[in-house]
Amino acid sequence: MKSSNVMTALVDIFISPSKAFNGLKEAKGWSFVAFILLASILAASMFAFYNKADPQFLIDQQVAAASVDATIAEQKMIRQSMEQTIDLQVWFAMFGGIIGLAVINALMAGYYLFVSKQDPEANYGYGAWYGFGVWAMMPLVIYYLGFLILVLTASTNQISQTLMNYSSINQLLIGLEIGHPFYTLLESLNIFSIWSIFIAAIGLKSWTNFTFNKALLFAALPSIVIYGIWTVIALV
Repeated sequence: MKSSNVMTALVDIFISPSKAFNGLKEAKGWSFVAFILLASILAASMFAFYNKADPQFLIDQQVAAASVDATIAEQKMIRQSMEQTIDLQVWFAMFGGIIGLAVINALMAGYYLFVSKQDPEANYGYGAWYGFGVWAMMPLVIYYLGFLILVLTASTNQISQTLMNYSSINQLLIGLEIGHPFYTLLESLNIFSIWSIFIAAIGLKSWTNFTFNKALLFAALPSIVIYGIWTVIALV
């Protein structure tokens, strides 16, 4: 079975990913719509956050995070730098986030194209795999919607930047403080990135003759490598 149009695919990607990926094989323009949706929700959530958050409170947090081992003079320089760029941070967050997603997906598309060569029958080009990657990132739509709701319902404008990582393994399970060697690593690892790996695995199985276990290994391998290296660095 497959999704009949892009609107049903946007629902199926969460409840029946194989149907969405089966429909995507022959679809034109679906991935563009999906990326516009993702980019729009990302931009809306970041705009809402920086529009509501108290700028001085944000600067205090950023200085504290960036100057854990800094001298008083270095802390002063960091604060001055933050104060000069505070009005631009919303635009960096919005457009930088969108560009970041596009670049990361460009790299992932090349990776998917490479691993698909193990199946001689998988004759999809780079553009098709780029679209594939966009759909694999769809759990981020739920993540940014959740972030937007948390911002809009916050009872104060002194909103912590750590709210952006509300779904991180650290905040949900571990609770490490800033300065711990594994803090940044566990803040970056979240349930939505894990969800995306499983969706990518289902997609790879749909587009190739891979078993699910093989597809899951290929879907998870980039994260395994990145977080493996990160763990080694944190331990040194």
